[in-house]
Amino acid sequence: MANDVLSRVLEHRAMVIYRGQSRRQCLELTELLYAQGIRLFEVTLNAGEPFAAISALREKYGDDMPVGAGTVMTRDDVSRAAEAGARFIVCPHVDEVVIERAKELGLGVIPGAFTATEVVRAARLGADLVKVFPIAPVGADYIRQLKGPLPEVPMLATGGVGPDLARECLDAGCAGVGVGVQLLGDLADTTALTEQARRLVATAR
Repeated sequence: MANDVLSRVLEHRAMVIYRGQSRRQCLELTELLYAQGIRLFEVTLNAGEPFAAISALREKYGDDMPVGAGTVMTRDDVSRAAEAGARFIVCPHVDEVVIERAKELGLGVIPGAFTATEVVRAARLGADLVKVFPIAPVGADYIRQLKGPLPEVPMLATGGVGPDLARECLDAGCAGVGVGVQLLGDLADTTALTEQARRLVATAR
């Protein structure tokens, strides 16, 4: 997956981020979102039942839909995520130890960065993509500014991204976007969620 995560992001462009959902919720939501064409998912480790959810999704979808672990902060997080079946990790920061461990285990790596200095450091440490986070406070033009001197660094924009900002970030040069609460919203309203998912997939295409 380390050599495949970038191609998967470039193919599908939109990743859904689960934060705080139970194993059952992740399975139910993924079934609905998968039916609408979403093929990239991240389960953050800091809430809910992340390792159980990752394992369940891995068991159900296998390599057809590689699942990532998000908010990965330590070397131990990487190891536990890999054991659960994660195929890539996503971090809110740039951590050499975390990146090295992920590479040792053959996982794709998407560290988070904000400044140009952080983006370059992440790329030099072997990031498959660099997560630009948080993007909502500064907007998509920030991506354009970063891509000016750093056109070869593939970027994934996250943090407050809804369908409109997703389109703007992709137009600004992002390889992909990560969308969480702005898509999931009221989990009980499956009609609205389905419509939002369709809109996101249309945006990504």
